[in-house]
Amino acid sequence: MLADVQRNAIPELTRVFGHSGLYMRPLADIAPELSGNMLSQVVSLHRIDQGFSGQVQCGDDELPFASESQSLVYACFVLETSPAPHALLVEFRRVLKPEGVAMVFGLNPWSPCVFRHGRAGARLRSVGTSDQMARECGFSTMSRQFLGPCRLGGASRMGNRWGDTLRPAYLLVLRRRDAPLTPLRKSASAASLRPGVSLG
Repeated sequence: MLADVQRNAIPELTRVFGHSGLYMRPLADIAPELSGNMLSQVVSLHRIDQGFSGQVQCGDDELPFASESQSLVYACFVLETSPAPHALLVEFRRVLKPEGVAMVFGLNPWSPCVFRHGRAGARLRSVGTSDQMARECGFSTMSRQFLGPCRLGGASRMGNRWGDTLRPAYLLVLRRRDAPLTPLRKSASAASLRPGVSLG
């Protein structure tokens, strides 16, 4: 399932250019290389207990990267197991450059394929709930879509709206956008009058 989801997301991934990126995956067993990316350097981390390990070790609320240093955060099914998903999204925004992109994958709680993950302790959220949480953390949403195989009869083709909502995963493509400065109109210069002189 993960391979199908990541393959479906390659068109979005290839639209992101830059120097550095962050790839966060749910298990150490998943290959650390991020196939299809257009970045010069990608740091790969995997989930362990309440944090991440890999090229660095860290907690969800304190990623060890400089602010505005990453062009991409590719977060693959890590919000479901996060002890602090809101704080993790805030960290995603902090480390992204202005106009940087976060690709956040989640398990779709409405898909019959992922019921077992809820029983296993993962905190599943709908795409709408995750989208709202991301916007509260300072992101704007570029797109959201359902991904992965759907083997229910008549709903197997991508683009079938009813079938898409039953796919096992969703992808939120988010952009960090800082509020632009509002230019102020220059006020007119005050007229300096000599004693006994009036305007007009």
